[in-house]
Amino acid sequence: MKKPHIQWPEQWLRRKRIPSIGFSYSGKDFIISMSLYTLSVVLCLILRGASQDGDTGYVYMIFLLDVFLTALLTEGFFFSLIISIFAVLSVDYIFTPPYWNVSFTLSGFPLTFLVTMTISVVTGIVAEYEKNGTAIDRIEVSSSMTAKDLLWIIAINSAAYRQDLNAMSADLVRDFCKSSLSYFPSIGFAEGSGDGVVTTLRVEVKHLDPEDLMEGLDFDEDTRQWAGALYETLEQSGAINKYRTYFETHRPDYSGDGSYSGDVQYGTDYDNTIDISGFIDPSTKNNLDLAAYAIQAWENNWGYVWGTYGNVLTRALFDYKKQQYPEGVGNYADFIESRWLGRRTADCIGLIKGYGWLDTDSMTIGYATNGMPDYGADQMYRACKNAGVQNEDYGPISTLPELPGLMLWKSGHAGVYIGGGYAIEAMGTRKGVVKTKVSDRGWQGWGKLPYIDYREER
Repeated sequence: MKKPHIQWPEQWLRRKRIPSIGFSYSGKDFIISMSLYTLSVVLCLILRGASQDGDTGYVYMIFLLDVFLTALLTEGFFFSLIISIFAVLSVDYIFTPPYWNVSFTLSGFPLTFLVTMTISVVTGIVAEYEKNGTAIDRIEVSSSMTAKDLLWIIAINSAAYRQDLNAMSADLVRDFCKSSLSYFPSIGFAEGSGDGVVTTLRVEVKHLDPEDLMEGLDFDEDTRQWAGALYETLEQSGAINKYRTYFETHRPDYSGDGSYSGDVQYGTDYDNTIDISGFIDPSTKNNLDLAAYAIQAWENNWGYVWGTYGNVLTRALFDYKKQQYPEGVGNYADFIESRWLGRRTADCIGLIKGYGWLDTDSMTIGYATNGMPDYGADQMYRACKNAGVQNEDYGPISTLPELPGLMLWKSGHAGVYIGGGYAIEAMGTRKGVVKTKVSDRGWQGWGKLPYIDYREER
């Protein structure tokens, strides 16, 4: 294909060299690549806003076209590599639900991303200690990582996958980031203010050594140079920081769907017990037991805390969630402490994940267990669509079948259908888990969760 010819000003055609990595670029290449990228982002945002069902399947094709056009219209492959990185970041963090669940705010750069990568690590450590009989009262997480470490993780990950967008799924990117963390756990014991001893788990996330990481991945010299080029470009451009404020409007509403002022029904009990005696088959994950689990959460007046999924909100967990989500939990700390502390809590999709992650033998809820991934509401609904047939396994709310345990969905929010026209949902920080009429809540769709079995009522 012949490149279109444009008469560029002479100063835009002059090439500048980056001595440390051996690549060169021109103003023309920069303008073309960033213009195409910006156009792709804006186009995807417009299409997402116009979508009635939240479908974002077109995003991948648009960004693939962006990478292709950049390679076609710029000299060499330098900017096509950079746009590939930006495309992966955009697909994963902007257009893959849950949208902008990761905060890019700390110290003017997305350092909070590094903290969120420790979530499953810390959860796993806690589970291991408690499995061995050591109850954790307090969690302290410290990090020696910097913004540069994040850029190296992005660059090395991208080079490892050779900018193959088809191979770089969101799950693989998250797994790579998590596996790149080096951490050191330790246990401390101290006398508490009352009776007993306070057990503190301290987890130190260490500074990233990019050379060690690349050596562990068996990078050859060319791939090392490739990763170095990507790193330096990301560092010098400040592109992520430049676009951060542009996407502030797409940050999640951490209060949940709490603006609803219609009729809600609250439970009558206050109990942290999860009773599986009424489950039809505790050894499996099925829709009827999901509905029963959700009804229990409602009857026992579970609370709502962003990022939780059914465990009791202990002081240690509460302190950790405030650190993990300073906006989503910290901004509501006084209300949460007065209302939900010491109670089981979940956010909207956490109500569903809590059932999926419940071990009915130990009666514990473990992170990302039993084959159910850690998805947000929109991403979970997309999983329903990807695994099913329309109007059989998912569909618009107008086609909702009379089958308890279906996931109910609207943009950014999820609930559980329990039959008879009613739903259970973790509505918001100030409301907790409530019962509502499906017809009152503006649900957009329903879906069969691909991680549980669906059967007719017994």
